[in-house]
Amino acid sequence: MPNYSTDLSAAPESAERLPQAGPKAAPVELTRWLRTRLPSISSQWMSRLEARESIGGSDWHDVVRSFVDVISSMLVPVLGPLRREVEPLWVRIAELFGRTAAGRGLAAGEVIEELQILRELVIRDLYRDPPGSGVAPLSLRDVLLLNRAVDRIVTHGSVGHTDALFFQLFDDGDGEREPEAVRTAEVVLAQITSLRDELKGVLALGADPSFAGDAEH
Repeated sequence: MPNYSTDLSAAPESAERLPQAGPKAAPVELTRWLRTRLPSISSQWMSRLEARESIGGSDWHDVVRSFVDVISSMLVPVLGPLRREVEPLWVRIAELFGRTAAGRGLAAGEVIEELQILRELVIRDLYRDPPGSGVAPLSLRDVLLLNRAVDRIVTHGSVGHTDALFFQLFDDGDGEREPEAVRTAEVVLAQITSLRDELKGVLALGADPSFAGDAEH
């Protein structure tokens, strides 16, 4: 009968070395990485939209470019300590994007596809060149916040598109009023600029030391 020893000292040396937990990524590492990647991601996103030939004509090109720039600029703060203050702006820019897409003649599925490109580009860069060269694992909390942020903008983009089509049903019967979904590019650009200015105000508030303590909660 085999003799099974219970003497742990006889175990191989490698068995004594229990795996050690790797260092956790700093909470700000993902946002720092995003900040450096966003110019490239924003440029790629715009290129992908242009390639789809769904922008809706030259009048809407500057509008779509402004959407891409402002949405990209909101992505870092919506993941950081100011996310409670930035999320209402994040929802509003998404719904405005959806309403404008209806005016551009896009179907509901196309709106979702255009916004999902942002998620695709961020995830692709995360795998291609992860924060910290992949030495430290990403914080699960950071990844969930990123996924939630993109989910929200996709959802509210779809909501904005649906709302525009709903109100257009009533506007079409009123020959004296411009349909809600068919707003001029100039009007939409003004609304995007207003949201950009509100974002700057929130970020300026966050830079105030007296606000820092509240923003962390």
